[in-house]
Amino acid sequence: MPNTDQPAQRPASPEDARQPVPQGALTKVFLIAGLLLSVVVLLVYGAGVLVPLAVALLLWFFINALANGYQRLWSRWLGPLRGLSLVLALLTMLAASLFAMSVVITNVTAIGASSADFANSLNLLLNKVAAYTGLKHEELLKGIANQLGLGQLLASIVSAMTNFASQFGVVFIYVIFLLVEQQFFNIKLNAIVRNEARREQVRALLDRMGRDIQSYILIMTFVSTLTAILSYGVMVAVDLEHAAFWAFLIFILNFIPTIGSIIGTALPSLYGLLQFGDFKPFLILLAAIGVIQFLIGNILQPRLSAKTLNLSQFVVILSLFVWGAMWGIVGMFLAVPITAILVIVFANFPSTRVLAAVLSESGDVPAPANLTIEDGA
Repeated sequence: MPNTDQPAQRPASPEDARQPVPQGALTKVFLIAGLLLSVVVLLVYGAGVLVPLAVALLLWFFINALANGYQRLWSRWLGPLRGLSLVLALLTMLAASLFAMSVVITNVTAIGASSADFANSLNLLLNKVAAYTGLKHEELLKGIANQLGLGQLLASIVSAMTNFASQFGVVFIYVIFLLVEQQFFNIKLNAIVRNEARREQVRALLDRMGRDIQSYILIMTFVSTLTAILSYGVMVAVDLEHAAFWAFLIFILNFIPTIGSIIGTALPSLYGLLQFGDFKPFLILLAAIGVIQFLIGNILQPRLSAKTLNLSQFVVILSLFVWGAMWGIVGMFLAVPITAILVIVFANFPSTRVLAAVLSESGDVPAPANLTIEDGA
């Protein structure tokens, strides 16, 4: 006989189907959100300190890569001579930076002195456009062109370069101290991570980060140099003024993916439009430099960097806007190296491995090393 002592079960209601969210999960979500918000606030409001430090770290990677190149030159005959290699690399970087700033400031000043000629060229161009299109408001267009403020724009560029020069000393002080301190990195790592197996895992992670960033910097330097040289040849053939300056600007802007190539193509082409007051040189510069940028950026560079950084192109563009919004133009230069470091770090922890796969291009990221840094472990 059935047991009639037990109360009859009522049918399940929709309220019963709802499972309460665990308290720990909500706490974790709020903690993560609060941590992300705190990091963003720190990055934005601490930009005055963090930006020079980030630039110094990037230069430090580049100097070590350059020192490795010097070391390979004479290691077969004279031995490693690591100290000499680092000193030569630092002096090379310092000389190149000072020369670049001198070239930029000199040429921007010279361009500013020609602003009156630019206004005449604009008027000539607007007259041609009016003749071709039959516009009836030529005088209004001329007035708008005269109010474009080319002199103010160039003054802003000079001001930006002056601000960069004021930070230049701070950046190189950071670089020098990083070069001095790097000989103690292993000693500090041994003190922090006492378990040998875990210490080797951490060292492997840091070595991978260093190799990838150094490879990226060297490849981008080679690709940007080649782009600048070929573009310089085109500008000299067209007889564009300050061709060396525009070539240097193309070299620098090429470190900003996609957007930098577009700006590097547009600026000298627009300057040619102002210099000559004619559309023919403008179209030649736009087409020739654009083809150079396209061929090197879409054919040569992917072949060289296929095994260095595994970043989604969408993530690269998104990182440009995010870091550019927080740190300005410097943030756009640093966006790719910072994102690459984040992917490498995320890939080495099981809890963030999924995020690393999302940020990567192929979804194939290295196996996590299960790093846990514990004192006395």
